[in-house]
Amino acid sequence: MRSDVRIGLRRSTKHVPILAAFVLGSWVGSASAQDEAIPDSIAADVEGSSTESTGEANFSDAPDLEAAPEEKQGVEVDWSLSFGGAINTGNTRSWNLAAGTDLLLVKEAHRLTIESLFNFGRADAAPLDPASDYATISKKWLFGSRYEYFFTDMDAIWGSLGLRWDPLAGFDLQTLANAGYLRAFVKEENHFFAGRIGYSYTNEKYVNDPPLFPGGNSNIHGLLLALDYENKLNEHVELLSSIAYIGNFNKIPAQRDAKAFQDNRIYWTVALLSQIAERLAFEARFLFLYDSRPVPAELANVDTTTIFSLVVTLF
Repeated sequence: MRSDVRIGLRRSTKHVPILAAFVLGSWVGSASAQDEAIPDSIAADVEGSSTESTGEANFSDAPDLEAAPEEKQGVEVDWSLSFGGAINTGNTRSWNLAAGTDLLLVKEAHRLTIESLFNFGRADAAPLDPASDYATISKKWLFGSRYEYFFTDMDAIWGSLGLRWDPLAGFDLQTLANAGYLRAFVKEENHFFAGRIGYSYTNEKYVNDPPLFPGGNSNIHGLLLALDYENKLNEHVELLSSIAYIGNFNKIPAQRDAKAFQDNRIYWTVALLSQIAERLAFEARFLFLYDSRPVPAELANVDTTTIFSLVVTLF
């Protein structure tokens, strides 16, 4: 089962013991390469960005702790790249580029996912005016990673790290570190549904210069709640989605002295993948990022990104 919400990424399975020894040398004993996968991080966090950022929008290939000993082999390694873009001319003049990569490592009860997305675009607001010129309309980079340890077939502990560079949304750099408990509610061959709860720490360095307050950044402690879903509609089409909510515990001076649970974030990603060939797929992905108290206050509460990509599986 393929079951990870990725930013424009598609994976296949290949066993690479040499890479396993280098990356996961701390894992000992025989390993299990799974024929079937259990999903988990945007991207939103975006905090997938996260979305998950950037980092809360992926789930896939969780280990099966009931695998027979003779089925246990090396580390499972999956790596994919995605590319997308658009160009408009004539009455509309604009261009946009999106590129991403995704890496998955699985061994027995352990799973590590790493993903990244870059998006850049420019447009001419008045293409019929000779004096008009292009302006940047999209400029962001999202990175997410998540480690999971399944101590039963349906239960896991997890920790994630996400980065978001998004100056048009006010962030010079947003760093998210989360950890908690995962429970799978539905775990079938072509259907997966899980919930997560945990602690969230966010450090935000804002674009504003001079800073709005001493230090120019915020340290936010909060509660994270998330749902991950996958449905393989048929052998060629998959629906993937993940949504995460973060509410603050502490007071945040930069956000108009927001008290507990007055700064609320939602990171949601949904993707539809269609297989074109053995190592090639088409993906349509939608990212939704909500911040109830953006910095500065005049910024919009919601940022959305829609990406169409070709997904190439390397191994």
